[in-house]
Amino acid sequence: MLSRGGLVSDAVPLEHGALPQPHLSQRREGTSWRTSLTPSMDIRRLHRSRLVVYADAQERKVSQLQAALDSRVVVERAIGILAERFGLPFAEAFELLRSAARNSRREVKAIAQELGTSRKTPAEVAELLPSSNVNDAGA
Repeated sequence: MLSRGGLVSDAVPLEHGALPQPHLSQRREGTSWRTSLTPSMDIRRLHRSRLVVYADAQERKVSQLQAALDSRVVVERAIGILAERFGLPFAEAFELLRSAARNSRREVKAIAQELGTSRKTPAEVAELLPSSNVNDAGA
Protein backbone atom coordinates (compact mmCIF):
# COMPACT_ATOMS: atom_id res chain seq x y z
CA MET A 1 0.00 0.00 0.00
CA LEU A 2 1.22 3.49 -0.83
CA SER A 3 1.65 6.02 1.91
CA ARG A 4 0.85 9.63 1.28
CA GLY A 5 3.57 11.16 -0.90
CA GLY A 6 5.03 7.78 -1.81
CA LEU A 7 6.00 6.75 -5.32
CA VAL A 8 4.44 3.97 -7.34
CA SER A 9 7.90 2.46 -7.82
CA ASP A 10 8.16 2.18 -4.01
CA ALA A 11 4.98 0.10 -3.88
CA VAL A 12 5.95 -2.33 -6.65
CA PRO A 13 8.85 -4.57 -5.65
CA LEU A 14 11.46 -5.15 -8.32
CA GLU A 15 13.11 -8.48 -8.86
CA HIS A 16 16.75 -8.75 -7.86
CA GLY A 17 18.72 -6.77 -10.44
CA ALA A 18 15.63 -5.71 -12.38
CA LEU A 19 15.49 -2.16 -13.64
CA PRO A 20 12.41 -0.04 -14.25
CA GLN A 21 11.09 -0.09 -17.79
CA PRO A 22 11.63 2.88 -20.07
CA HIS A 23 8.69 5.14 -20.82
CA LEU A 24 6.53 4.42 -23.84
CA SER A 25 7.77 7.53 -25.64
CA GLN A 26 11.33 6.22 -25.40
CA ARG A 27 10.28 2.84 -26.81
CA ARG A 28 8.62 4.47 -29.82
CA GLU A 29 11.67 6.61 -30.60
CA GLY A 30 13.92 3.61 -30.38
CA THR A 31 16.00 5.05 -27.54
CA SER A 32 16.55 3.52 -24.20
CA TRP A 33 16.65 5.44 -20.98
CA ARG A 34 20.00 3.77 -20.30
CA THR A 35 21.64 5.27 -23.38
CA SER A 36 20.05 8.65 -22.73
CA LEU A 37 21.69 8.79 -19.29
CA THR A 38 25.26 8.35 -20.55
CA PRO A 39 26.57 11.44 -22.36
CA SER A 40 27.91 10.89 -25.82
CA MET A 41 31.22 12.23 -27.03
CA ASP A 42 29.42 15.10 -28.77
CA ILE A 43 27.87 16.26 -25.52
CA ARG A 44 31.22 16.02 -23.76
CA ARG A 45 32.85 18.09 -26.50
CA LEU A 46 30.05 20.63 -26.24
CA HIS A 47 30.51 20.90 -22.47
CA ARG A 48 34.28 21.15 -22.87
CA SER A 49 33.97 23.90 -25.48
CA ARG A 50 31.54 25.79 -23.24
CA LEU A 51 34.01 25.51 -20.37
CA VAL A 52 36.83 26.79 -22.57
CA VAL A 53 34.74 29.79 -23.64
CA TYR A 54 33.80 30.47 -20.02
CA ALA A 55 37.43 30.16 -18.85
CA ASP A 56 38.58 32.55 -21.60
CA ALA A 57 35.91 35.08 -20.61
CA GLN A 58 36.94 34.84 -16.97
CA GLU A 59 40.60 35.30 -17.89
CA ARG A 60 39.72 38.42 -19.91
CA LYS A 61 37.70 39.76 -17.00
CA VAL A 62 40.57 39.19 -14.57
CA SER A 63 43.04 40.96 -16.84
CA GLN A 64 40.64 43.90 -17.28
CA LEU A 65 40.14 44.16 -13.53
CA GLN A 66 43.90 44.01 -12.94
CA ALA A 67 44.47 46.78 -15.51
CA ALA A 68 41.78 48.90 -13.86
CA LEU A 69 43.35 48.34 -10.46
CA ASP A 70 46.81 49.26 -11.73
CA SER A 71 45.41 52.39 -13.39
CA ARG A 72 43.61 53.38 -10.22
CA VAL A 73 46.82 53.12 -8.19
CA VAL A 74 48.57 55.52 -10.59
CA VAL A 75 45.66 57.97 -10.56
CA GLU A 76 45.31 57.90 -6.76
CA ARG A 77 49.03 58.56 -6.39
CA ALA A 78 48.78 61.55 -8.76
CA ILE A 79 45.82 62.91 -6.80
CA GLY A 80 47.89 62.68 -3.64
CA ILE A 81 50.80 64.49 -5.32
CA LEU A 82 48.52 67.31 -6.53
CA ALA A 83 46.83 67.59 -3.14
CA GLU A 84 50.19 67.83 -1.36
CA ARG A 85 51.89 70.04 -3.93
CA PHE A 86 49.13 72.63 -4.16
CA GLY A 87 47.38 72.21 -0.79
CA LEU A 88 44.14 71.02 -2.38
CA PRO A 89 41.47 68.72 -1.00
CA PHE A 90 41.47 65.32 -2.70
CA ALA A 91 38.20 65.97 -4.53
CA GLU A 92 39.57 69.18 -6.04
CA ALA A 93 42.86 67.48 -6.94
CA PHE A 94 40.91 64.80 -8.79
CA GLU A 95 38.81 67.39 -10.62
CA LEU A 96 42.02 69.24 -11.58
CA LEU A 97 43.52 66.02 -12.98
CA ARG A 98 40.32 65.13 -14.81
CA SER A 99 39.93 68.62 -16.28
CA ALA A 100 43.53 68.60 -17.46
CA ALA A 101 42.96 65.25 -19.18
CA ARG A 102 39.74 66.44 -20.79
CA ASN A 103 41.22 69.73 -22.02
CA SER A 104 44.26 68.04 -23.53
CA ARG A 105 42.24 65.07 -24.88
CA ARG A 106 44.48 62.63 -23.07
CA GLU A 107 43.70 59.83 -20.67
CA VAL A 108 43.70 60.62 -16.97
CA LYS A 109 46.13 57.74 -16.47
CA ALA A 110 48.65 59.23 -18.94
CA ILE A 111 48.74 62.58 -17.16
CA ALA A 112 48.86 60.83 -13.80
CA GLN A 113 51.88 58.77 -14.93
CA GLU A 114 53.62 61.90 -16.15
CA LEU A 115 52.90 63.62 -12.85
CA GLY A 116 54.23 60.64 -10.91
CA THR A 117 57.48 60.28 -12.85
CA SER A 118 58.49 63.95 -12.99
CA ARG A 119 59.03 66.56 -10.35
CA LYS A 120 57.57 69.14 -12.71
CA THR A 121 53.85 69.68 -12.97
CA PRO A 122 52.61 68.75 -16.46
CA ALA A 123 51.68 71.73 -18.62
CA GLU A 124 48.08 70.52 -18.89
CA VAL A 125 47.70 70.74 -15.12
CA ALA A 126 49.68 73.97 -14.73
CA GLU A 127 47.37 75.75 -17.19
CA LEU A 128 44.40 75.15 -14.91
CA LEU A 129 46.07 76.47 -11.75
CA PRO A 130 46.09 80.08 -10.63
CA SER A 131 49.51 81.61 -11.27
CA SER A 132 50.29 81.93 -7.53
CA ASN A 133 49.97 78.13 -7.03
CA VAL A 134 52.18 77.33 -10.03
CA ASN A 135 54.96 79.60 -8.80
CA ASP A 136 54.75 78.12 -5.29
CA ALA A 137 55.07 74.57 -6.59
CA GLY A 138 57.95 75.26 -8.96
CA ALA A 139 56.28 73.95 -12.08
